[in-house]
Amino acid sequence: MRRRPLSIQFLFASGVLIFFATLISGYVISGLVEQNAIRSKAGAVATFVQSMTEPLVEKLASADALPPEDIERLHGLFTDPMLRGRFPHVEIWTTDGTVAYSLAPDLIGRRFEVPPGAENALLGEVSLSFADLDAGEHIARNFRTRYLEIYSPLRDNSTGRIIAIAEIQEDPATFDHDVERVRMVSWAAVALASCAILLCLFAIVRRGSNTIEDQRQALRQRAEDAEAASRKLAELQGIARHASMQLAERNENLMRGVGADLHDGPAQLLSFARLQVEQVRQARSDLGREAPLAVLEGSLDSALAEIRAIARSLILPEIEHLPPSRIIERAIKMHESRSGTEVASTFVGSEREIPAALKICLFRFVQEGLNNSYRHAGGNGQEVWCEMGAAHMKVVVSDKGPPRGFVKPPARDGGGMGIRGLRQRIESLGGSLQIVGGDAGTKLTMCFELGEAV
Repeated sequence: MRRRPLSIQFLFASGVLIFFATLISGYVISGLVEQNAIRSKAGAVATFVQSMTEPLVEKLASADALPPEDIERLHGLFTDPMLRGRFPHVEIWTTDGTVAYSLAPDLIGRRFEVPPGAENALLGEVSLSFADLDAGEHIARNFRTRYLEIYSPLRDNSTGRIIAIAEIQEDPATFDHDVERVRMVSWAAVALASCAILLCLFAIVRRGSNTIEDQRQALRQRAEDAEAASRKLAELQGIARHASMQLAERNENLMRGVGADLHDGPAQLLSFARLQVEQVRQARSDLGREAPLAVLEGSLDSALAEIRAIARSLILPEIEHLPPSRIIERAIKMHESRSGTEVASTFVGSEREIPAALKICLFRFVQEGLNNSYRHAGGNGQEVWCEMGAAHMKVVVSDKGPPRGFVKPPARDGGGMGIRGLRQRIESLGGSLQIVGGDAGTKLTMCFELGEAV
């Protein structure tokens, strides 16, 4: 199962935590806002009622009941259609629990147990609660609706002493609507704030998560590259070991070949010359020595020529400071002088400096290619073609196949080691060798990416 990104894990975890935090904070905040709304509404209603009723109840500062004219004035005030629709029931209590005024005339003058809200109002506080339908004053009026009751202290304007309590019953429908609206607004505000916090945190974590994922991907890619490089290195080490073994074998074969050439050529001639020396010693006259001396001189000259030929085949000419085209030209001239054949050449591109090891490889490739062309095709149609680019080098040695009547010489012991050794030399330097042969001729192609040559 694919592991989720860090940002998604954070979104799930923080989403759950913020959800529960939103519920708790929303509940607490909405409760506080609701209480503040209730206090604010109660205070507004109390202030409104106090401003209208305190001038009409000042007589209660010195009397236990209101005079009829003040009751009439209060009745006219609270029976106004605008106020009656908002406040269906209004009572004014004295401090001992006597109803000094009520919209229900039969309650005026009656004494009841002081309601809890009125007790708080006696302490100077505005109190708000839902009506207790079991209270005596409500039973007397046969209340069936739990009105919202607001108790407000009424004071004497001259002394500030609380002389009465105003009880206002308000229809709870309007209040409930206001409270519900405040509750919804507070919940919406908490939810929006929580979402904004979650989104901001997610954006920060997402940015960090993307950075971590990019670094993780880069490390994974580096690990894969390192593993591939390790495999390539192991492969190259195997090739290098194989090339070293082949090189040792090639050197051994070369030494054997040189030994065979020295034994079969100069050594035989020198042995023959030694025999002639014995004949010279046994000669009785100058005339008798002339013939053996001539044969001796010819044998020594032939031995010297063969030794020089062997030396030339082992020693490279000075090519370290030559450009590629001159190296090819020198290899061609040496071949032409030894074989007596002609070689066509073509150079395409611009000269550029190449490593010394690659120069030697280039010379040996042209030399070996032309030698094989001369040996197996009699030098028929020999051609060397070279293309030198900015980042590659391609050299082709080709011929047109043996002419009619051409007899191939017998294969030498260890034959074919030249091509195999050449391939090893080229591949060890990072190049490639391709051989295509047929009745129409043979083509040897050597390619190097110059940026990879060593």
